[in-house]
Amino acid sequence: MKLHRKKILVLMFCIILIIQLIYIPNSVKASTYTQTTKTGISNFPASYQAKLNELKSLYPNWTFTAFYTGINWDEFIREETSLHLRNTVIKSSNKLWLDSCGQVASGYACASTPILKYYSDPRNFLNESGIFQFLEMTYNASSQTEQGVKGIISSTFMNTNVTFNLNGTERTMPYSEIIMEAARESKMSPYSIAIKIIQEVGRQGSASVSGHYVAKNGTVYDNYYNFFNYGAYDTGDAIANGLEYAKAQGWTNQYIAIVEGAKKMANSYTNAGQNTAYFYKWDVVGTELSQLFKHQYMTNIQDPSSQAKNLFNTYATNNLLNTPLNFIIPVYNNMPQANNLPTTIDTTLSTSYYLTGSDVRLRQSPTTSSSIIATLQKNEVVTVLQFNAATANNLQWAKVQLSNGNVGYIANKYLAPCNNNGVGNKIAKIEGKNLVAIPGKTIAEIASSLSLTNYSVRAGDLRPLESSYPLTTGDKFNIDGIEYEVVVLGDIYADRIIDARDYMKIKNYIMGISTLNEIEQKASQVHSDGVIDARDYMKIKNHIMGTSSITM
Repeated sequence: MKLHRKKILVLMFCIILIIQLIYIPNSVKASTYTQTTKTGISNFPASYQAKLNELKSLYPNWTFTAFYTGINWDEFIREETSLHLRNTVIKSSNKLWLDSCGQVASGYACASTPILKYYSDPRNFLNESGIFQFLEMTYNASSQTEQGVKGIISSTFMNTNVTFNLNGTERTMPYSEIIMEAARESKMSPYSIAIKIIQEVGRQGSASVSGHYVAKNGTVYDNYYNFFNYGAYDTGDAIANGLEYAKAQGWTNQYIAIVEGAKKMANSYTNAGQNTAYFYKWDVVGTELSQLFKHQYMTNIQDPSSQAKNLFNTYATNNLLNTPLNFIIPVYNNMPQANNLPTTIDTTLSTSYYLTGSDVRLRQSPTTSSSIIATLQKNEVVTVLQFNAATANNLQWAKVQLSNGNVGYIANKYLAPCNNNGVGNKIAKIEGKNLVAIPGKTIAEIASSLSLTNYSVRAGDLRPLESSYPLTTGDKFNIDGIEYEVVVLGDIYADRIIDARDYMKIKNYIMGISTLNEIEQKASQVHSDGVIDARDYMKIKNHIMGTSSITM
């Protein structure tokens, strides 16, 4: 009798287990999402609109499409943090950027949840360059040209011709033409293809595209190419893994590897709805949970913003920014008010400053030859312990402290006050040995903004200048017996006006046609991020055209 009862209990347990197994898949399948697109700034949430309106005023031909994912923000973050190394940052990043998982692969570590939130929040990148991670990647023959591709690859290993055999015929083609052919066949932007190659194998190329590689186990790979690092998994020999994949695909020359690789990428991502750099990284395109979060091209959370900068520079230097461009920008349900860079520093204090440039090095001593303590990214916050702590390498250095307590030195030019109440009230400021000013201001206006009483100004040829005279780059501004060389932002030509000669100087510098001396470089940095690129060029050009003004 007892045995009979045991059999009944076992039978009942099996029935319950079967019911549960049937029920669980149905509950997962029920997780569906309604995804819609709406074009026009008015169709975005209010937290997007101000920045988009500002961009629209600068570039009237741009359009913005809101992609409503139907996904709750908290669910998105939960899924993205559910697997170690799904999202990574460089292992030497700020400790607040690193997760406690402890796993490291190929120099990258697990990204912390706060930094993941910052880089995945589209609202943090609605600016002139950041917006390009949302640029629709489809091929557009009217705005994407071979000349533009040549601009992207001009200083890379692809700035050359290659000879290969195609269907029994020997051919010689420049890389730029191969990339354009890949764009036509894949229906994907040639600019995105070129930038993706550079990001995957580097500006000088890697063994993945050299045509010859000896693996760690002694296997020799001759005449196999993998420009997009398909199959190049970190386990074991990553390059050998990628070349083994190329061998299986028959990618036996540069032409085949680029064209077929681009078609594969387009079919897997671009043509499947993941048609922006953002969607390549964050897989939020799909109507069921099983279709989301797993199909992500890369793990590096900074990759989309890096691609965006390269794309912006390409369009700017080729005078294509005013062409019709469409940006597809995701919107999540129940988004928080903001997702800022993680910091433990009180940003309301007058000693709190943020970084205006990327990859800024915190050094042990105030000199460029000193050892590097940390590499900091744009918008990271530091506490300034002493501004103008030292002068070296033609730079003024500030002594700063990170949120983790580390103390070191950063060049003054990479710092801006968090409270936005810097000296000069956005008209002028003292920066090391320079007085930096916005264009069009007279000496009297500058003196008033800096609350000066004991001062004098001379032109570059040492002529005394009256207070009603406008400043120009190269003037000498003497304050209480200390002389500062004037830098007027945008006035690169140093003639007291900003015109086409100024923006041509900076454009030629960006394209590598000519150089700029030290004072000209300082006048060129109107974007205030420590580097000279297409964003500076466009700000000067827009100032001339009257669509926007150069500000401090």
